Amino acid sequence: MEEYMSTKRFRAFGVITVAALAVTGLVVPSANAATASRTVTIMSSAKSAETDKLSPIIVAWAKSKGIDVKVVNKDFVAARDEFIKSVPTGKGADLLIGPHDWTGPLVGAGVVVPVTLGSLGNQFSAATKSGFTFGGKLYGVPIYTENIALVWNKRDSVDPSGKSLVDLITSKDGLAITRDLTNGDPYHYSSIASSFGLPFYVRDKSGWTQKLGYGGDGSSAYANFLVSYGKKIIRPTDGWDAKACAIQKGAYAISGPWMYNHVQDTISGCSAKPLKKSEVGIANIPSAGGKTVHQFSGAYGYWQSVKVASQPNSIAVGKVLRFIAGSDFQSAMYAAQGSIPANAAALSQVSDAGLKAFGQAGTNAYPMPSFVFQDAMWLKVGAAESAIIEGKYTGDPGDFLRKAIAAAQKMEKIPSVFTKDKSIAEQVRSGLWTTVKGASRVTFATLRSPYDYFTTAGRDARAILTVNSRAWMLLIS
Repeated sequence: MEEYMSTKRFRAFGVITVAALAVTGLVVPSANAATASRTVTIMSSAKSAETDKLSPIIVAWAKSKGIDVKVVNKDFVAARDEFIKSVPTGKGADLLIGPHDWTGPLVGAGVVVPVTLGSLGNQFSAATKSGFTFGGKLYGVPIYTENIALVWNKRDSVDPSGKSLVDLITSKDGLAITRDLTNGDPYHYSSIASSFGLPFYVRDKSGWTQKLGYGGDGSSAYANFLVSYGKKIIRPTDGWDAKACAIQKGAYAISGPWMYNHVQDTISGCSAKPLKKSEVGIANIPSAGGKTVHQFSGAYGYWQSVKVASQPNSIAVGKVLRFIAGSDFQSAMYAAQGSIPANAAALSQVSDAGLKAFGQAGTNAYPMPSFVFQDAMWLKVGAAESAIIEGKYTGDPGDFLRKAIAAAQKMEKIPSVFTKDKSIAEQVRSGLWTTVKGASRVTFATLRSPYDYFTTAGRDARAILTVNSRAWMLLIS
């Protein structure tokens, strides 16, 4: 999640018959079971350091079972894109690893199928599973959980207890948040906004609604905070290596367990020494606006491609998923990279004080939303925050933020045809969407989010789709 949502997709294809493979219980065999393949391909979106540590565990176990696991490592931005593009062709990876907020876009694209955890389901909390749930169905196998907190250098910095976020920003060491200067970093900045009474989305008793919360009463105060202090925040642009180096030099940072581990590493080109485990401080994120901070919590997990049910390696894929869901793998994962296991049996073995501190700091965290349109909302909110910080706005900053949020909310409401319990592919196949003007097929492979389907311009090949009697321009192949 560190590079949060730079993640930036679907194809409406003919009727596809899929059988959801159970993580436990019956795995649907291929029609060619006698010649079943023992090769399983995993598309990894994890950070390279994690991938390097996780992959050998899976590969070694699989080899002992006569299964050949191939791991394709992709940049966080590219992994989901390639997976979504390749699945409709019947090619591509069998499994994808990524953050839980990909669930909505993946289900919306029609490229993943539900999983059944069976008795293993009792080993995962309802909150953890909720991130991988869409339309009441579980689509992902959680492997580790995480939330952001304040990470600080106990060796060189002053204890932040009792200090405000502004105190840290203006201290000699400063506060670091990795940020894209164009798209912003709403994943990390949302914790700051929450302290002004601005949730990313408005919540009700059932959880997130799809109403953006940044246009609320605290928007002026938050916008003025960005004007006053946004440029004073240390903003490493070279990814998490640069952020880790800043912490090793003394900066405070808003980050996650991945950073707790990374600041203990030698960073190439960094003049500061790695921190010892005992020198890494983890604390609650201080408030900037005077109200309680509610950061995001999240989980990483695996999704299964729709193509697997019709492939000769379906049984092998099911075995790999069962292993990934179990405590043996997740305990080994914790030992290898210090990630907090999602599996309760593995979690009970966690003894690391720093990781426990992250859990304590996440007491007020909310699960990260996983709507089909989430990508578009990340981009819109992040771009508005960035514009204010960079001084690229007109008029009152509070009014600018409220107008940007109102515009984003209006755009989110355009495709009201989408339902909570049906993927877009399902809606196309059910006839809710119909192509006209002789378009033979519709592809969304080059688009980033459902929002883009309605705003893409400058495309050479287009088709008119009718959606509830309203016409929209969409890209065709």
